[in-house]
Amino acid sequence: MNYNSSVSDFFKSPKWGMNAMLSAVALIIPLIGPIVLGGWHVTGFWARADHDDPKDFPDMDFAFFTKYLERGIWPFLVSFVASLVLVPVILILMVPFIILLAASESGGGDASGIVYGLLFTGFFCIQIALMLIYQIIALPLTLRATLTQDFNQSFNFGFVKDFLSRVWREVLATMVFMFGLGLCTMIIGTLTCYIGFFFAGPLFIFSWHHLQKQLYQLYLARGGKAVPMSPKLRDLPLPQPPIS
Repeated sequence: MNYNSSVSDFFKSPKWGMNAMLSAVALIIPLIGPIVLGGWHVTGFWARADHDDPKDFPDMDFAFFTKYLERGIWPFLVSFVASLVLVPVILILMVPFIILLAASESGGGDASGIVYGLLFTGFFCIQIALMLIYQIIALPLTLRATLTQDFNQSFNFGFVKDFLSRVWREVLATMVFMFGLGLCTMIIGTLTCYIGFFFAGPLFIFSWHHLQKQLYQLYLARGGKAVPMSPKLRDLPLPQPPIS
């Protein structure tokens, strides 16, 4: 896994500045903007066969707006449905801790304050752990949705089990890396009155898709079964040759 390249490769395109600006414009569009941006990344990382030179990454082009939307909608929907199932389970598991927190807070006294602090710390840590579990399970689901461009084929839990059994350590490391990158994105956004978020956000999303492909390639290298790639990822003109 090359975590540095997941960020630096964005700047290797001759038109990275324009790509960043158009990506920022996409993020401003309510709801479908991030889907379109994700579709551009799907195009760049998966629709170029084995051509992975970051200098030739196709430029963001709103002429392909509909195509980006078509390609980005499936991983978005699968991630959304997964959250509808997994997030309520996480919330249910947190109910006992919430009850204990409320009871310790109403107890009064120094001892109850210490208990409350310990429970709150435990509550926070378990909440982070459960959300991490959700992200780990959702990753192979959305990856499969990206490759198959199909909703029903995405929910293959045999693939989820096989994928995680082969690359679970790297998945955990990726989650930690993305958490750190996300914190940097939030800090940049806050310090720039949220204007910087529209430029740091696209870089964050680019890195996420970059690492997904790295994980998939590592999974295949360790004997994983290839996911049938949809022909829908083959019907876009090849990117223009790089500027010499």
